[in-house]
Amino acid sequence: MAALLDQERPNIFTQALANLMPGASVEIEITYVEPLRYAGGAFELAFPTVVGPRFIPGAPTGASGTGWADDTTDVPDASRITPPVVAPGTRPGHDIDIAATIDAGVPILDVTAPLHEVDVERPGPNLARVRLRDRAEIPNRDFVLRYAVAEDTVRSGYLAHRDGAGDGYLSVVLVPPRHVAPREAAPKELVFVIDRSGSQAGLPLQKAKETMSWILDHLNPSDTFQIIDFGSTANVLFAAPELATESAKQRARAHIATLEANGGTMMADAVRAACAIPADAHRLRIVTFMTDGYVGNDFEILGMVRALRGTSRWFPFGTGNAVNRFLIDGMAREGGGEPDYVLLSDPGEKVAARFYEKIAAPALTDVRLEFPGLDVTDVTPSEPSDVWAERPLVIHARYRAPGKGQVVLQGYRAGQPYRQVLDVTLPAAAPEHAAIASMWARARVDDLMARDLGAAQRGEVPDAIREEIVSLALAHRLMTQFTSFVAVEDRVVNEGGKQHTETVEVAMPDGVSYEGVFGAGARDAVAAGKVNRLAAAPASRAEMGGAQEPSGPALDSLMKHRRADSPAAAAPTHEEDRRQLAQLDDAVRAKLSFGLVTLLTDPSVASVRVTGGRVTVRVRLRERAGEMRAALEAAGLAITETKGRLVIGTIEPGRLAALTALGGVQRVAESSDGVR
Repeated sequence: MAALLDQERPNIFTQALANLMPGASVEIEITYVEPLRYAGGAFELAFPTVVGPRFIPGAPTGASGTGWADDTTDVPDASRITPPVVAPGTRPGHDIDIAATIDAGVPILDVTAPLHEVDVERPGPNLARVRLRDRAEIPNRDFVLRYAVAEDTVRSGYLAHRDGAGDGYLSVVLVPPRHVAPREAAPKELVFVIDRSGSQAGLPLQKAKETMSWILDHLNPSDTFQIIDFGSTANVLFAAPELATESAKQRARAHIATLEANGGTMMADAVRAACAIPADAHRLRIVTFMTDGYVGNDFEILGMVRALRGTSRWFPFGTGNAVNRFLIDGMAREGGGEPDYVLLSDPGEKVAARFYEKIAAPALTDVRLEFPGLDVTDVTPSEPSDVWAERPLVIHARYRAPGKGQVVLQGYRAGQPYRQVLDVTLPAAAPEHAAIASMWARARVDDLMARDLGAAQRGEVPDAIREEIVSLALAHRLMTQFTSFVAVEDRVVNEGGKQHTETVEVAMPDGVSYEGVFGAGARDAVAAGKVNRLAAAPASRAEMGGAQEPSGPALDSLMKHRRADSPAAAAPTHEEDRRQLAQLDDAVRAKLSFGLVTLLTDPSVASVRVTGGRVTVRVRLRERAGEMRAALEAAGLAITETKGRLVIGTIEPGRLAALTALGGVQRVAESSDGVR
């Protein structure tokens, strides 16, 4: 038997088993180390149990994995981060059993698991044992464990590890001062960015609306604000940020109320729109980004925030029970803010109040670190961000020689200089706390990957960075984008036997709409056995059942540019095609991308380019193109290129309905469309 574990993303892994005999039982033990999140007197562990369905932008290029999406020009490994999803009304064939032992070192006040029923034992004031009550729980949401401790028990401190004569490792926990609200809040500019893509349908979007509405109600009259909503397109409400007058807030409330979840997740457009707003030198810009983070171009988004944010501070909210925490945490890290998570069971106003208290005044600004007397190197993070909440700063470093010295934290608290000094002794030998070396190495890998996130997204990490990451990973037994865990049993059980490969499906995340992600008709098509797997179901930014179109008086500069050079507004109305489209059943209607649906139903706002009365489309087929070429051409498609099951060509908009009606056609999209 052989086992291979690959990292696709820091929070997506593929476990492959080979030569597993029928009925055999295999145990695989994986150990990992992760610091707990701490805020407001409570610690939190979030253990993901499912991979949410990612929106995949770019043109298909084939498939290297077993996922339901093709690899694309923008996400070269898309087929490796989109595991097949079980059909509606069914569940994965595996259970979960979670047990946790908490040794807090200080009295524990409370233990909760907001998304699961658990049994809690308390053998001592500092100890707790937690076990999931029902092993048959569907693994479709994060296991979130929170425990509160007595106030003022978290102190600044450090741990060191050194085994032998080599380098040692140091982890420092610096507790910032308490948050102090200013006597008079400085004027702010708040940019609200809200994800209204299909995966947000239902409770996730409702929770985001609830949170944003509370914040709107509590803006100061001297604040300004802007609202950007995005799905397959990004829409900006105001021509410029508006003062938080009652009239402006009322208009914003009305706009928020009309938002509907549908379509793809063109997050890059929303990031550009937020960063394109001219900065006001007299205001601190706060960007609140509400999303589940279900995109495959994670690294690209983080790189954009890092490169384009200017002096703004980004506060992403993960809305849902199984969100992409790698992206949410990364946006906060690259954007100089703090992340937060809105579970579907959390009161929106409670989360909003916590956020608003943070941004009223940061706990510490202009943070810098010094290490007088200590021979440390490779400190991470080298430039800590402002501290917006009572959350410890965790610093990792490597040291070359033992000795005594200090870690000095400096900054400004409520406009006044702040300085905290921690005396540190770096030991010559400290075999305990071996996990510190792994934590430093993981933080170092993250820093190296962050140097060129765009290259990481394209799979083109520079050789020097790749080699350093591989060296770190091998030395510290880490899994990375470039290293895997392998286990091989050296015996033959089924010599000459027949091999069969089985791909394990995952659950749809709790609270996520099946139709919102895969389009109307996908549920019935899968349930009826009309498709073999979700790769054959309607994919991409399918906005079935009426799309929420841009309704503000002005669009961001990017969207203005896209529409200014598009003659789509002059395209014919296609009344006959529109009538035919309305008569198609949902499964066929879902084959059209949102952009093409918009072109047929409201060409005045369509962003699809029509040239010479024809639009360039790409058609994904169930079989190779050669077997359907005649039928495609008969439907009006002038083929310009074929690649496996992908066909690119031009067609009159009025003949799109006939093209989608062909049974072998899976998906028809404009040439710039993405795939879910």
